[in-house]
Amino acid sequence: MAGLDFWQTIGTTSADVEHLYALILERGAPVASRELATHLIEWRVREEERRIAESAARGAPLYQPKQSYAVGQHLLFSVFDDREGEIVHVRAGENARYGNFKVIAVQFDGEAGVREFAADYPATHPLNQDPAPLLESLSGAEQAVIEHGDAVTARLIQRLSGEKEFVRIEEGWYLRGLLPQIHDGHLNLAEAAIEQANDAQSTAELLKIMDLPPTAKKNASVYALNLALASDTRFDEVGPSNEPRWYLTRLELPESRERPAILQAAPARALTLPDELETVAAELHDETDTNGNGNHPAAPRDEVTLVLTYPHRRAGTLPMTPAVRALVPAFTRPRLKITLVDSIMGGKLIAFAVNDGQYIAGMANWFAAHKLAPGAYVTLKRTADPLTLHLEYQPQRERSLWVRVARGLNGKLTFAQERRPVAHKYDEDMLILVNDPPSIDAVAQSLRDQRLGALLEEIFPELAKLSGAGRVHAKTLYSAVNLVRRAGPRTVLGALTESRAITSVGGGYFVLSEDARR
Repeated sequence: MAGLDFWQTIGTTSADVEHLYALILERGAPVASRELATHLIEWRVREEERRIAESAARGAPLYQPKQSYAVGQHLLFSVFDDREGEIVHVRAGENARYGNFKVIAVQFDGEAGVREFAADYPATHPLNQDPAPLLESLSGAEQAVIEHGDAVTARLIQRLSGEKEFVRIEEGWYLRGLLPQIHDGHLNLAEAAIEQANDAQSTAELLKIMDLPPTAKKNASVYALNLALASDTRFDEVGPSNEPRWYLTRLELPESRERPAILQAAPARALTLPDELETVAAELHDETDTNGNGNHPAAPRDEVTLVLTYPHRRAGTLPMTPAVRALVPAFTRPRLKITLVDSIMGGKLIAFAVNDGQYIAGMANWFAAHKLAPGAYVTLKRTADPLTLHLEYQPQRERSLWVRVARGLNGKLTFAQERRPVAHKYDEDMLILVNDPPSIDAVAQSLRDQRLGALLEEIFPELAKLSGAGRVHAKTLYSAVNLVRRAGPRTVLGALTESRAITSVGGGYFVLSEDARR
């Protein structure tokens, strides 16, 4: 259809759908939405250029309602695929709402009756638009793709989603009729194979055990199986981007499917910290505080060392900071199944990197087996297998040390310095042992509505009494707050800087202000 609305029609017509059907049928492979849109734009531009050239060669003008016409004149009608008709009668229009206009009666070959159209009608109408701007805009299909590609892609997705002949998964659009049938027996075989391997399986591995028709193309079989597995709640895609790997939902760790409540944190406020505290925040490797980096991976590295915090110790998880995310392949699904190898004991752990919440689940038993306390150093290391990481802590000869011990007492968080056995290296500012987690949970429940600033001012004297100088490091306060409330470093450090009761003395240390001591 000629006119300035030409671009808005691309991706909406039955002819477009039929053309794309033929394209996919010819290729025999899935085609991405953007590629379909690009191809369709280029095809429509060529067709419109051909139509305009053929119309010009035929000599008859293109019908436009604003023009005046006479009996015996021949016109081309774009709404009827440029069919040619002869004007056999002209009369005055009879609708007062539209002012003065004419009505032309047109006879088309092969039709007994005539069709009537408006003439001398200058009001706004798509067919009244000057085709010259369209001819100019058709001058380059490549530029047309740049200008209109996004809009056409969006319209195509909407249109094809309603067409039963088309199916869509991550690889793109395909034709349902080209897919081999995947029935319940095939899916039962897939379930048994995954369970026997006790590991995620690629689509190609699962196809090896299925008796599909030998005439089925490989990519069609892959497409069909991915579609069937994605539609069955028994299976979950847990592979890297563009590399589907399938696992059984019932075998997944509960904490990988639903973020543990103890990891839920309020969004961090946007604030500027003193340079010294910005450094402290960066050292704490907290997944809730990326300072604008979102979940984008950091520069590749071979290993990352983290300090275990109480919330992650209780949840059996580790934070998936940008640095940690850079150790695993990119993934867009909710979960990525990985294997963690205990570098010291040699065992393997089933683990999941979780997009929603930015954490890695699966270390609860490992933490307990090595008796790791909040404050312990934990290291993840890359291996030759992208889906396998080494997991290690830093063991040392067990000895009895004076350490901070937290308790819940009458709804309050208290601290004492006690001798306890420790068999691993740790961050001295972060180390806090907890003997009775339920008592800490009770305190967390009683303090859930307390302002963070008030919570800091309440626990600060408890920690300060354990120091001869009355000083408490910012990291210690962060570790203590996270016993009873999940809060990121920038949130805690921001509350510290805003408190009138607590004063910085440099080096990351704080003391009670003079007014608070009185």
